[in-house]
Formats: sequence, C-alpha cells, structure tokens
Amino acid sequence: MPYPVGMTRFSKLRAFAACAVLAAAAGCHSTRSADVPAGNAPAAHLVPLPQSMQVEPGELRFAGAVALDADASAPHARRALEDTLAGLGIATRDAAAMRIRLQLGDDATLGDEGYRLVVTDGVLLSARTDIGLLHAVQSLRQLLPARPQAQFRLPRVAIVDTPAYRWRGLSLDVARSFLPVEYLEKTLDRMAFFKLNRLHLHLTDDQGWRIEIKRYPKLVEIGGASAVEGGRSGWYTQDQLKHLVAYAQARGITIVPEVDLPGHTQAALASYNELACDDVTNLAPYAGLEVGFSVLCLDKPEVVYPFVRNVLAEVLAIFPSQEIHVGGDEIKHPLYADFISRTAAMVDDMGRTAIFWEEGSVGEMKPDVLLQFWNDGYDIAAAVEKGHPLVLSPCSYFYIDHGNYAGQPQTYDWCRKEGVPLARLYSFDPTPFKTAVGIEAALWTELVHSDDAADNRLWPRLAASAEVAWTRTPQRGYDGFRQRMAALRPHLDAMGVRYHREPDLGWADAEPRPR
Repeated sequence: MPYPVGMTRFSKLRAFAACAVLAAAAGCHSTRSADVPAGNAPAAHLVPLPQSMQVEPGELRFAGAVALDADASAPHARRALEDTLAGLGIATRDAAAMRIRLQLGDDATLGDEGYRLVVTDGVLLSARTDIGLLHAVQSLRQLLPARPQAQFRLPRVAIVDTPAYRWRGLSLDVARSFLPVEYLEKTLDRMAFFKLNRLHLHLTDDQGWRIEIKRYPKLVEIGGASAVEGGRSGWYTQDQLKHLVAYAQARGITIVPEVDLPGHTQAALASYNELACDDVTNLAPYAGLEVGFSVLCLDKPEVVYPFVRNVLAEVLAIFPSQEIHVGGDEIKHPLYADFISRTAAMVDDMGRTAIFWEEGSVGEMKPDVLLQFWNDGYDIAAAVEKGHPLVLSPCSYFYIDHGNYAGQPQTYDWCRKEGVPLARLYSFDPTPFKTAVGIEAALWTELVHSDDAADNRLWPRLAASAEVAWTRTPQRGYDGFRQRMAALRPHLDAMGVRYHREPDLGWADAEPRPR
C-alpha cells in the first residue's frame, strides 16, 4: 500500500538513492539484474544500459491517476512526462495516492546530462538540468508499458546514470533523397527515447541543396528540385528549420547543420554557374551515384569565399549549435588545405567551431576544430596528437546505409562486404580514440528513397549506437543488449517505427534472407 503523500515517502526515496550511490562507489552496481526480474516483478529493460542500477524485490502498482510535482525550471522534462502519462491514459491529480516528482538539484557528479531515478512507493527523478531530467523521463518511459493498461507495474529500482560521451548522434543525409519535416520530427522523438543528443543534417550535396539561403534563391529553386535517381526532391524553408531546431531542443537534441564544401557541390554549381571554373562544362543538376567530381573553383577566391561566408552567415542564423559542419571530404585539389584553413578561421570569426570530415586534418587550424572520422583506414594519429576532438563514425561499424545483413537489397557494401549487422555495430570499442567526444551513426540516402526504408536502416541499429555512446565499454555486453532491446519492441511498435525485424533480437517474423 503506498505511503501517504509527504515527507515520509520521499525521505525513503532519498535514502534508497543514497544507497544506490554508495553501492556504485563501491563497485557493486548490479546492472545485470536489469535483465532478470526479481520474483514476479516486471523486469527493468533499459537501453542504453545505465551506469548503475539496483533492482530490489517487489514492485510498485498504480492505476488511473498520479500526483505530479515538477520543478518549474524543467519545462521540457515536465512536458515529456505529461505526454508520456497522457499517452498511457494516466491522469494527473493532486490527491492521487501515487506521486511522481521531477526535482532539480546541484549534484556535480551527475554533470549536465546525468540523472537519478528511484522507484519505491513513489517515483523520484532528479538531475542538475532539464536535459538530465529529460533522460530520466525516457528511462521511466522504458520501464512503463508501451500502451494503456488497467493497472501499471514498475520494478523497484534505484538508478544513477551519466553518459560516457557528450556526443551521441545520427548523421542523416537529406541531400541525396529528401526527408520531410514530419519524418524528421518522428526521428527526433525516437532519438530522444534512446538518449541520443545530436542530429547532424547533411543538407547539401551533388544531388540536392535542401536549405533555403535567401541571398542565393536559385540554390533551392534549382538545387532543391533535383535528387538522386528514384529519390525525393525538395527543400526546407528557414522557418521550417527553425521549427525543427526548437522541436529538437525540447527533446534535449542539438541539430548540427552540414553544408558540404568545397566538393560535393554539383547542385550549387548548377544553380550558380560562376562558382565553377571557366573550363567546367558540366553545369546541369545531377541524379547519379558517383562522387568526387565536383568542386567550387578555388582558383577564383574572389567569387568562392564571399559565397561561403554569406551562406554560412545564414546557416548560423538558423542553427544555434556551437559546432557547424563544413564537410570537406573526398577532394583532391592543390588549394584544398588552404580552403580548410580559411573556412575554419571564418567559422571561428563567427563565434562557432567548425567540423570537417577527417580529410580536413591537412588544414592549419585551431586544435578545437572537430574531425569526423569515417574511413577506418585513415591515419588519424597526427590529428589526435594536435588535440583535435573526434566524432567517431568508422564506416565498417556505423555506416548504416550498409545492409542489416549481407546482401540486403538496396544497400551499399563498399565499406564492408558483409554489411553492418547489429552485432557488428554493437562490438565497436571507442576507448582507443583518446580525443573522442562521441559517436555518430550515418545514414546516406542514395538508396534510401522512402520513410519506411529509412526506418528499416535506422532501427534497431541506432539504438545499439546509442548504447555504445552512452554506456561505458566494460559494462556493455551484446547478450544483455539483445534481451533488453528485444523487450522494447512494443515501444517501437507504439511509435510506428518500420524497423528491420532483427533475428538476433528474437523477432520471429523476421524478413527472409536470400539463400
């Protein structure tokens, strides 16, 4: 029977949390118990796996309504919790016997994204920040059923959790084949469920230019009308992108824009021919698959650099992200390193920090410039020695345009012939990369032409990527992940995800394999 509302219950909750902290400090965390129910109590299946979780015998049962106490300084967490309760048909009433409290505190050990979640005879979620509380709410969502019930059951747990890496992302290519705003909103909701916090939008490439630049309207009039063969064309207005930024922020996610320069620029060259060198005759929109043929005319700095500055100024006015991705991949040009150096300085002058794909390491730039590591065979040691932070996306682990299994139709295999199965992605160990700030899976859309196809490539692999980025390597184990992720399938169903039916997760209605 629940305790009366008041200090008695939450004194007990705080004591339970304190015990969990002491156990974690002593190295006695019992995360494996997340996969084993205590008696007949519901199991605590969470992805990503928390840093520390104590599962106690028994359960908390409630029905109908809960009382909700929420710190006014945590509006996003409160909204997320209210949406969760409403979706399950749970009303909020001050007189309800069971109480949920969202509480901000000043526990420095939790950092900006850590949280505590304690379930005894009530539920206490605490953190230093609204974002930390958002993560606590997502863990509570995973402990709850996916759909309304006559009675709800929660395991009695005490969780203390902080992420291993600050950057836990998805790179999503909307340039080759356009993805509508509504799909991006759904993707942000699903990312938040697994505590991912960066959506890197690849907004421009040879096949399309997707971001409105008001100073250069033909970029979307011409470049936004093209796409890879079989893919979707389109573009985003600045107002739509500002809406997406706010939508993401409310879910604890930062949108990082990428305008790919100086290569992968055929859509820009087709829109403004003067950006090409005078001897270039191919100035038409492009729908093919090959890359590495287009480049801004770096021999015309008086044309190219004002264009770059003007475009970046409008991009920065839309996106508040401290980091701005400027591409820089797959270019061989004698002035390439100079372009990287000049563009990095330009972004720095604008008060932001540039990101380049790993090849940009040849430029002279400040050591705080980030590099995104994608080519497994690239020698990144010199850049690490200079102190450049790394976002890890090695293609043989995290390029999920590759198949869920070897030979999956409409997938690539150029980086790894066997595709990138779930187990392969999960096996990645980031610890040897000493300047790594995080991990980012990447979905390129040359062969992804619909929302359903994007879902199939993203899920459940993106959930595995979230655990690799959040949970420290010594704590992780594929067998445990399989059990926990399999149990969350009803949540994916409730969110309408058209995921790959992964046999490793015991999903019996698996897609047939080619023989």
